[in-house]
Amino acid sequence: MPQRFGDRAPHLPRIVYLFQSLQALRSAVPAAVWTADWETHHRRVGDLLDQHTDPGQHPALLAKLTGKERDLIDRLLERRLDP
Repeated sequence: MPQRFGDRAPHLPRIVYLFQSLQALRSAVPAAVWTADWETHHRRVGDLLDQHTDPGQHPALLAKLTGKERDLIDRLLERRLDP
């Protein structure tokens, strides 16, 4: 059974959004790009969520996410944070 962190883990909303964004990215890039650049990250984030949340918690966690946090994750995935 996953260990639940609830309010003790303020990062979970960002991680849930990252996971969902990675899932959406999967259908937007060629399979070879997905496998080379994103698949391992998606699996790791999914494993983390499996250990510490259940899918029923995800909507409530996403509701806590701010627009600024969403924008930061979007920029990260678009590689607009790269040096």
